[in-house]
Amino acid sequence: MSASRTTAVWAPPAHASWVDEVNALGRNLTAPEVLLPIERSSLLAAATAAAGSDDFGDDSWREPFDVLLEAIEREAGLNTVGRLLTRAELLRVLRNRLRVVATRKVHPEIASGAVPQPIVITGTARSGTSILFECLAQDPRLRAPATWEAFDSVPPPETATYTTDPRIAATDSEVALWHAITPAYRSMHANAGGAPNECIFLMAHAFASEHFSGVLDVPTYARWLASRDRVAAFRFHREMLQLLQWRCPGAHWLLKAPSHLTMLPDLLAVYPDARIIHTHRDPCKTVPSTISLMATLRLMRRDHLDIDLLAKGMMRGMAYGLDKARKERMGGDVPEAQCLDVQYQELVRDPLRVIAAIYDALGLEWRADVAERIRVYLAARPQGRHGTHRYALEDFGLDRDDLDARYGAYMQHYDVARER
Repeated sequence: MSASRTTAVWAPPAHASWVDEVNALGRNLTAPEVLLPIERSSLLAAATAAAGSDDFGDDSWREPFDVLLEAIEREAGLNTVGRLLTRAELLRVLRNRLRVVATRKVHPEIASGAVPQPIVITGTARSGTSILFECLAQDPRLRAPATWEAFDSVPPPETATYTTDPRIAATDSEVALWHAITPAYRSMHANAGGAPNECIFLMAHAFASEHFSGVLDVPTYARWLASRDRVAAFRFHREMLQLLQWRCPGAHWLLKAPSHLTMLPDLLAVYPDARIIHTHRDPCKTVPSTISLMATLRLMRRDHLDIDLLAKGMMRGMAYGLDKARKERMGGDVPEAQCLDVQYQELVRDPLRVIAAIYDALGLEWRADVAERIRVYLAARPQGRHGTHRYALEDFGLDRDDLDARYGAYMQHYDVARER
């Protein structure tokens, strides 16, 4: 560890004034947990009443659900807005799981749907996974799950109404709330009901998802997740894909989650023919950017955060994920023939050239109309359109020596260029 390491001095982005007013109101309540309970029986009763069913399918979700609830109450430190967001989110996920299970029971033919050769983008957060995912999603042959259908999957989407479904606007309202709470969040990660989104929102239905450990400060749950395999979660993930593609198919599923990096063998246990695209970027950029993003998300739901503790944990956790994936590929647990590496700096410098090379490596036809769709998409979304996400290693008491000590083997193995 560098001797020059200092204490973090990062300042969180401001909340909208109404957020502080609502949280102040909550502090004046005798027991806000009574008004907004995050408790097993209350959540299950409300979800089953809303869904009109009490069949959650197999029981693999129950243990992580209980671990998560206990961690929320003991560790998350939720304020009133955070408690409202978290209860509403848990209810939505429970209700949607019930509806997915019920629909598959009524239509058993859904289970016969193949999910051939999904294309899975992974890599550390802030390494270009999102822009690559969004670009590839412009190809109508590649089926990327949109936010709205991950949130509200039943009735299953239809090809004819996929872009006009009223659930898009409803989901827009939910994700817009995140931006309304902390306006600067849009400069870090923009969300929309109709936009493609990460697998963490599908895997949330198994309650084994880094979404929860990202937006909530729940270290007990995060440690529990890290110690368990995710095969059952990927199985339910596949069941959701089968339902979503039933009346709205594509040639291949296009999927994305940085968190997949730590569980590639589990992913391949369920999707053995998956093609994996691994993005690479200098940790001096990805680490502080990710810490800033995670801190901002957690401070939407709580008043205070130990930023030094978060920074240390994120630096170790990201290094662990990269090292684990590298060793699994080197050892053959993750076949190299199914992996493709993409350098972030090359992607942003010449995205169409890099994406054309990806198509060639995947054996997909690179068509002129797809290139034009991507070109138009990028032109409409210039970097910094929602403001600039500013961050630095020094904000979190880190320096280049800290990163070199933990990430040197990764950078050397994949020939990752340093960024200024």
